[in-house]
Amino acid sequence: MRTLHHLGPSPEHRRYQALLPQFWARVEQQEAEALERGYPIQGATEFGRAWFDAWATQSVPKLRECLSPSCDFIDSSTFQQVRIGREETLANCQACFDAFPDMAFYPQDDSLRSLPYSDYSHQQLRMTFPWRGIARWTGPLRLPGTDIVFPPTGRCLNFIGVDRYLLTDDFRITHIDTDWDLLYMGIQLSPLGIRSPKLGYLKIAAFAARTLVPLLRRAGRGGIAGHRDFDLPMPAITRAEQWQPENAGKVPA
Repeated sequence: MRTLHHLGPSPEHRRYQALLPQFWARVEQQEAEALERGYPIQGATEFGRAWFDAWATQSVPKLRECLSPSCDFIDSSTFQQVRIGREETLANCQACFDAFPDMAFYPQDDSLRSLPYSDYSHQQLRMTFPWRGIARWTGPLRLPGTDIVFPPTGRCLNFIGVDRYLLTDDFRITHIDTDWDLLYMGIQLSPLGIRSPKLGYLKIAAFAARTLVPLLRRAGRGGIAGHRDFDLPMPAITRAEQWQPENAGKVPA
């Protein structure tokens, strides 16, 4: 499939890279103050740097170092379904890098609300990271473990979200829970975007809803369970051989 790599990375990286020195200085200060108050989170800053660097360099080996073998994840693209295992997690990371070769994450802004949160209770270390993702869609987007591929549009992506991690005491992630706006991401990446949203668009959408929803509601009364149990039929990935680049697009047996 034709790529759009000639377009280069998103021009917005530099703006948010400039936030990193102050951000990490604040994170170090935050960790020091937490340790003074008895919170056992020594190493939180080192973990955060390693995790951000792994994404900024699009390095699957570095990501692997941050994940426990049993790591699983759930995010907006999984429709509330937990995907099990480190290889499943890494397969999705690789799919992201193939589609967005410049994908990197930064603090949302330069305010204190963009700092991570850490705590330790019930014998469990937890961290929450607000983030901003920056990238340009220039490569094919493959659904891991399948031959389903979406072509790139060349559009730039700038979106925010929040990650929640469960970690081992040596800062290996055992669970990732991510929230981000799937609809807004789709709008940004679509070939035809809305340059300036207007109230008129909402009025048209509201009129269409008033017209169509009653009809669809009557037609779909027997499908209530389908609204709650929506789960894409993605194959389970348990081995690196099922998703590594040389096997991209092949359906596991």
